[in-house]
Amino acid sequence: MKFDDTKFTKISHRNVWGEWTFIFEGSKLCGLKFRETSDEIKATPSNVQACAYASPDMETELNNRVRSAYRKAVSELNLYLAGKICEFSIPIKIYGTDFQKKVLEVTRQIPYGKTWTYKQVAQAVNHPQAVRAVGNVLHRNPIQVVIPCHRVIDSRGRLSGYALGVGLKRRLLCMEGAIPNELMLE
Repeated sequence: MKFDDTKFTKISHRNVWGEWTFIFEGSKLCGLKFRETSDEIKATPSNVQACAYASPDMETELNNRVRSAYRKAVSELNLYLAGKICEFSIPIKIYGTDFQKKVLEVTRQIPYGKTWTYKQVAQAVNHPQAVRAVGNVLHRNPIQVVIPCHRVIDSRGRLSGYALGVGLKRRLLCMEGAIPNELMLE
């Protein structure tokens, strides 16, 4: 989903991992993207760079629900990336077909520090032959990290198919303790 409608509010935030773009519909998070470069999405930039407590430059123009949701989402993302929380409590809204929503909801339930295969996700949504379709849904996951598609690996245990790159997938799984050591994967 592109989130081009005016009902969505996009706010970018930079932390030590890089730049993140939060997309809200009211108080619900419906998009979270990680970007290596900031020119890919136009969003309200944070006024303090690389700070866990940054607020958007135009925070006064945000309604209270969005402002509150943004602050909670940033706090939870930074706590998660610091290894201090294992799950997110920020309310989310998932867009897509029934199949896409099921895949994303099942993926959201994969425990911190664990991995599933694409086949396990397909079986969990009662479509055991839809392994490739599951991979396509996860590749387009609109709420990266919060819906932890990085915890899904191929049937041989390899890190593959992550839209943000295998390097970030490896980094997240190492941080969670799902894989023992980055050097073992080289």
